[in-house]
Amino acid sequence: MSTPIPEKPAIQSLTLRSAAAIAVAAAIDRLGVVLPEGAAQEVAGALIDLIVTLGLIGVAIGRTRARAPVA
Repeated sequence: MSTPIPEKPAIQSLTLRSAAAIAVAAAIDRLGVVLPEGAAQEVAGALIDLIVTLGLIGVAIGRTRARAPVA
């Protein structure tokens, strides 16, 4: 029997976090700002969390509006 591969949510993907960290580091480098070691990863993680939170808020608002009576 093969061992099932545990599935991780996409938000915990190292590839996604690495890509976000690279994008943040490149954007900040273009602005001429020097970040301490590991700061790009922290900023990328915060941005991912912000985007997920805003997406969840948007879904909640959409569901609420869909259930409300049409005016």
